[in-house]
Amino acid sequence: MCSYAFKNTVNLYRQNGSHVFCCFIDFNKAFHSVDYWLLFCKLLDCNDTNECYLTTRLLAYWYSHQQMFVCWQNIQSECFGIANGVRQGSLLSPFLFRFYIFDLLKAVVSSGIGCCVAGTFINILAYANDIVLMAPSWRGLQKLLGILEEASTAIGMTFHTKKTVCMIFNPCDKRKIICSDFPQFVLAKCNLTFVSQFKYLGHIIEHSFSDDADISRELKSLFARTNLLIRRFARCTSNVKVKLFRSFVLCFYDIALWNNFQLASLKKLASGYVKSLKLFLDFPNIAVSLRC
Repeated sequence: MCSYAFKNTVNLYRQNGSHVFCCFIDFNKAFHSVDYWLLFCKLLDCNDTNECYLTTRLLAYWYSHQQMFVCWQNIQSECFGIANGVRQGSLLSPFLFRFYIFDLLKAVVSSGIGCCVAGTFINILAYANDIVLMAPSWRGLQKLLGILEEASTAIGMTFHTKKTVCMIFNPCDKRKIICSDFPQFVLAKCNLTFVSQFKYLGHIIEHSFSDDADISRELKSLFARTNLLIRRFARCTSNVKVKLFRSFVLCFYDIALWNNFQLASLKKLASGYVKSLKLFLDFPNIAVSLRC
């Protein structure tokens, strides 16, 4: 949904003859930089019920008393405490991180700068620590970067400026392109790099808004998953193989985002799908007519 909102917002501005300037933000160790006590204070401010208060106290106890140790070649170090950060990969961490950066998101949205659709500002999209800023003008995005930097300083988060990149989307009507060379954006006193392609939430986005590169990525992933199944489950029965293929290989969750591609790219994906199924079911020389 986050990628869908991003692509539709950008495409709406492009079709109406406007440039769109985007910046994909990368924080330095986002989950590890979370200040426990600032997080708990934010949780208490957002929730004033007795149950939420008890839950916050429980989390505060957990995080303040957790101990870690290093294990290397069956030798364990002495235990030590951790002063900040939420566990990366935990189901609870993105939920807590949302509260931690809530004021940051609010500062950007309430600025009244950036892309706006039907009276609603869509100038920032955040999926956990994957954040993207959007504005229809160069100056607008630079102002949003300044607001984001100020809000990030307040919660003790810094930017990885080498991985933070920008992208420019031109209008669909080439006659409305005002310039092809824009100055670099500045964040934390560093110049940001312009890119023509970026992988956002697993989906490859190109400045030309073509989905051919993402289709190619999906094709490579299809072959990789199929080869893994062949190595591990080649001796299983056909029914088991079909079940595995459905659950593990047919993971085309992002194909609904494809709306601008060449027919040849889609045909390659279809051909790769048939080839993968035939190889996994060990029918290399006959057509496959199974419904998956």
